[in-house]
Amino acid sequence: MEALARAGRRIDHVLHEGFGNEDSPLYHAVNRVIVGLILLSVVSVTLASVRSIYEGHELIFELSELVIVTLFTIEYAINIYVAPDRKKYLLGPWGIIDLLAILPSILLLLDLRALKVTRILRILRFLRLLRMLRVLKLAKLAVRQYEKSRAQRFNTLKMDVQIYLIALFSVLTIFSTLEFYAEEGVANTTFTSIPAAMWWCIVTITTTGYGDMTPSTVLGRIIAGGAMLSGLALFSLLMNVVGKTMLSSLFGSHEIGLDEAAKGPEAAAPQYPPQGAEAKAASLCACGAPLAPGWRLCPYCGKALPGAEHAGK
Repeated sequence: MEALARAGRRIDHVLHEGFGNEDSPLYHAVNRVIVGLILLSVVSVTLASVRSIYEGHELIFELSELVIVTLFTIEYAINIYVAPDRKKYLLGPWGIIDLLAILPSILLLLDLRALKVTRILRILRFLRLLRMLRVLKLAKLAVRQYEKSRAQRFNTLKMDVQIYLIALFSVLTIFSTLEFYAEEGVANTTFTSIPAAMWWCIVTITTTGYGDMTPSTVLGRIIAGGAMLSGLALFSLLMNVVGKTMLSSLFGSHEIGLDEAAKGPEAAAPQYPPQGAEAKAASLCACGAPLAPGWRLCPYCGKALPGAEHAGK
């Protein structure tokens, strides 16, 4: 019994380290595995929409989906177990996303033959669409890492780029899938698969507008409108990332963009240039950059230095 208790404590420790402790190396290793599973799942669902590929490798697609949904189900159960507040996790947005990542595949495994054929087709179409929401789990992991980096005042430029790429991948995947299922029933449609719809989505969100693929259904046009608006949001996010990159490159400051209040009350208080012998020593700007005596402007953040009117030049 004592050996079983020790084994139970060891398993409990490993689960909390791998799924609850964000500072643990095991946690980062588990996250890398989850990211790999998400990408594999998205690629699998995308390629399965190409009829010629799916019919030639149907068994491989079915087995991969079974393995992926099993692993995601285990992850969901562990997340419930290690959550400090299980109710908050279950009813929160990330808990719902985790559930939607496995629920469609589980329902697809159920025997639906008792229902009418048309109802089966509608359910299957909706469930296949929901499986693409697994890509939102990437955003969940990125947001956690971003909050950690910002709280510890690390350079968030790398995380900004990752979040932009994840947002771009999510918009591309979800809107392409939505458009494909909205247009697949139209005669002679050009939306023959999700990869084909991805080309349309890239052209749409970049405002290129070749016009070679256009939605013909009302639902498809509504989805296209959402893709256009998402493209504008992505452009704004990209400009923010590019702006931070330029500021960091030109001024060498990694803290640009942090709230001044986060730097403590000392940073908000006016600091006048030192006088006499102390003027020979370099002072610091509120952004943390080293300054030479007598400077009126900080060459790193460009802000006027407090007390510049008292300076000699």
